[in-house]
Amino acid sequence: MPSEQPLRERLKADRTLLDKAYAFAEATGIPLSLISGGGEYLARTEGFATHMPCHVLQREHDPARRACLDSHHKALRESIRWGEAYIGPCCGFFMQIVMPVMEENHPVACLVAAPFLMVPPSDLEEEELKLTPKRLRETRAFQESLSRVPVIKDNKISRVVGDLFQVADALSWPDLSCLAEVREVQRLQGKIADRICDLKEMYVREFDSNSLITLSYAQETELQSRIRLGDTAGAKEILYTLLAIILSQYLDNMEMVKISILELFVILSRMAVESGAKTEEILGMKYGYVTQLASFKDQERFCLWIVHVLERLVNTIQQSVTAKSDRRLRQAFEYVEANYSKRLPVDEVARHVSLSPSRLSHIMKSELGITLSDYVTRTRINKAKALLLETEMSVCQVALEVGYPDQSYFTKAFKALEGCTPKTFRHEGGQVALSPIPTRPGGRRRKSRQWTA
Repeated sequence: MPSEQPLRERLKADRTLLDKAYAFAEATGIPLSLISGGGEYLARTEGFATHMPCHVLQREHDPARRACLDSHHKALRESIRWGEAYIGPCCGFFMQIVMPVMEENHPVACLVAAPFLMVPPSDLEEEELKLTPKRLRETRAFQESLSRVPVIKDNKISRVVGDLFQVADALSWPDLSCLAEVREVQRLQGKIADRICDLKEMYVREFDSNSLITLSYAQETELQSRIRLGDTAGAKEILYTLLAIILSQYLDNMEMVKISILELFVILSRMAVESGAKTEEILGMKYGYVTQLASFKDQERFCLWIVHVLERLVNTIQQSVTAKSDRRLRQAFEYVEANYSKRLPVDEVARHVSLSPSRLSHIMKSELGITLSDYVTRTRINKAKALLLETEMSVCQVALEVGYPDQSYFTKAFKALEGCTPKTFRHEGGQVALSPIPTRPGGRRRKSRQWTA
């Protein structure tokens, strides 16, 4: 463990650094200590008076102090390994919460909240009580001290852990943000491990390279399909599966893993350019990634880097696809605005914006939550409402003007959207406001399955 000297100097220079520690101990009742790598107590809250059980144990049973410090440092290693607070047993049946204090991303001390219990002493199991020598448990001093140990219920522990994190973060330099990457690495490793287990279940008898290669091609095709459909979340899930396939194929061959990842880079880079991203930008990203790719030797952080890079490429593609969709939608809106009084089948509008009818329908539904037919109807009814209020045209004439040759059908469509007939609307002076037409291009995304006036 690196020297804690910078921490000592900061504690001397700024007495307020421990204010959060004292506030934590006062709010929770749990004593708090700051322990160096060598086992020296750099700071303690007042709760570490000699009446606490652990100190009674240490006074009566000398090896208890060493065992206590060993448990703190073991907990510290686990906390750093997982990137989060460690909650577990301390000495005997007492509990502890341990967080590292970092100096430029290296641990220099541990912050220990202990002792406390998660159930009242009377609810402790016999097996838990046996962890403390019976001779010591039966002493009067120990029994009195036990009654002073704070009890933290399950529903409170998360908040206590969060508060302790704030104390450790304030004592660290510059902060504990480095632990976030550790947590992300562990989360990713868990996802990949789950995917590998799923693959083995799928191919329990034929978990070989040929089946994995076939599956990999299928997943790459699905990945491209998800990206084109705008399913970013689904695309990222497929990335995890692809990574699991690659690692399953080349578990002990890092160079082959890198080659496979490079192939994915090529596929996604090509998609990004085809979707409208700037070629120079993509080539620059690709060059930087290939350079970094060669330098990795740590598989865990390598996998995390891969996911970040691939997610960035997926996001770039999706942004380009969205921008292109916006442009096509705007063209479709303009075409409907100019031709709403005519018959407007989906294929005609789609042809005008150079899309297939199914693709245009998908974009309309995913971006606005409505169909093209809904949009045309809303445009026509809004035009009709304006004519009813601003002209003397008959209802029949208004219907014809906005593209409804059948007056009864026009009245039915009008009432479905506005809740009244055209005649009632005109008679009441248009008390129902013009219904908004959702238009994503140039405005906020309106994504809703329910579209109402």
